[in-house]
Amino acid sequence: MNAPVRSALQAAQAAINGACSKGPKTAEGKSASSLNSLRHGLSANNLLLPGEDAQAYEHHLDRHFTTFAPTTLPEAVIVAQLGDLSWKMERLTKLENGRLLARLDEELEKTDAFGLVTSTRRALEALSGLVAALDARRTAPKEPELTEALLRGLEGTLTLLREVPGLPEAVIHPLSLAVEEARDTRQDGRLEQTAYEHLGDMAKLARGALTAKLAQEEAALDPVREQLAAEVLLLEDKDLRKLERHRRLLESSMSRQLGLLSQIRVQVAASKPEVQAEARELRVKLRLVR
Repeated sequence: MNAPVRSALQAAQAAINGACSKGPKTAEGKSASSLNSLRHGLSANNLLLPGEDAQAYEHHLDRHFTTFAPTTLPEAVIVAQLGDLSWKMERLTKLENGRLLARLDEELEKTDAFGLVTSTRRALEALSGLVAALDARRTAPKEPELTEALLRGLEGTLTLLREVPGLPEAVIHPLSLAVEEARDTRQDGRLEQTAYEHLGDMAKLARGALTAKLAQEEAALDPVREQLAAEVLLLEDKDLRKLERHRRLLESSMSRQLGLLSQIRVQVAASKPEVQAEARELRVKLRLVR
């Protein structure tokens, strides 16, 4: 569960309303304490979603304070709010990318090229499992039921191989013959060792051919994916439109906050020297509070 998080606005309000707390009483203590709340009181209700890292958010906010180096409490409030907004913007970008990839996958799965890759991969996975089982056991099983299970597994895999579009019969036939030979030469339900080893050799040959075929098909899938990627960007998508509206709202909010920060800094620059000295002192405290 994520740590409870408060917004920059809530943190600022807590700092402004510090008189209600039983915290520091001196002006210096109140200033440091309020900045600490602002700086480290992780933000708004549900700012961090499940799976998001509170420490990563803290580092994110660190970079904003380092970049903008606020010298007054109002500046610090705005910088914290900017950090919140940019955090949400990064999240939005991830959501947009995820949705686009999901749409791309949806469209890709409709293509013949993807169907071909899926069929070949399924057959290869089944055949690789049998090869691994044969390699793990160097000698033919003595139990008739294990022998029968092995042969049925190979026959099921042959069925999958025959369903792979474009797979040459020359790849399937040697393994099929090896299975037939193994069945014909059984004695008391047990395989001869030579027949067992021949099954393994033919299975490996078929696996090599399937592996090469899958590599070619996956390479052929790349241009299909690239073409669809361009088309997906033009697809009407309610989710993507909603995300785009959210992005415009966030950008507008960030622009307003930056404008406020600029106005405050102009006012600070025009303030009296003694006020500027207080601001410099506040900046030192801001750097020290962690």
